[in-house]
Amino acid sequence: MQPGDHRSVAYSDEAELEPVLAPFIGEGLAGADKVLYLTDVTHPAVVTGLLRGWGVDTAGAVGSGRLDIRRLEAFDPGTLVADVAAEAEQARSEGYRALRVTGEMSWAVRVGTDRLTEFETGIQRVYDTGAALGVCQFDKRLFAPGVLADLLRLHRPDDGDLLLETALLRIRRTFGPDGIQVEGEVDATSSADLARQLSQATGTVPGDLHVDLHGVTFIDLAGLRALVDTAKTLGDQRELVLGPVPEHVSHLMRLIGWHTSPGLRIDA
Repeated sequence: MQPGDHRSVAYSDEAELEPVLAPFIGEGLAGADKVLYLTDVTHPAVVTGLLRGWGVDTAGAVGSGRLDIRRLEAFDPGTLVADVAAEAEQARSEGYRALRVTGEMSWAVRVGTDRLTEFETGIQRVYDTGAALGVCQFDKRLFAPGVLADLLRLHRPDDGDLLLETALLRIRRTFGPDGIQVEGEVDATSSADLARQLSQATGTVPGDLHVDLHGVTFIDLAGLRALVDTAKTLGDQRELVLGPVPEHVSHLMRLIGWHTSPGLRIDA
């Protein structure tokens, strides 16, 4: 990631945070950036232990001032954006290239997700200055799937994660959770592209393979069959997890009875 980037990670447990946050924090500390980790429901000591388990030299980084783990105190979007902007300016004045920011977004459950949209818009303006970059953490257990999908769309994906882009279809690699994100139309022609990307993902994702379909505007039987066939290849210890899923897609799967296919799980 580079200054100006604004990504997100949706997770159900700490294992789903590691593929995104470990390199985000580790590369920043190994390079020329300062790191600010903002917690909400998680105690800073727990975060410190988590980072240590990921191989981060927390004692050295905190001691040198390059890593700051603190609990959120302000839940007003404007105040929080201003605080991050001030921290980014301070980091630049100390000679760092940029400030890497990651934080738990669980506070939005208390103040309202409409205020979170206000925050995301404001923080993007800070990132656009080139003084900072960030990853927002969304606990999937706290946000309704539809709301979560809308919030994730406020973030700018990294083009380095782009696997396929055609006139009809765009597929990206996702890391929180591990899998792919599908956008556009999946028909008899583009279903072959989807099948190839699913096949490749089964070899690179060690656990359950998550497929985000919230951006799919059309899918036919060939596209659904690619999903069902992939689920069958995963074996007894893994699942193909679909979610978020547009209503028109889940309705079609229920209509033809494929929602109960072996190895397939649809998250509400």
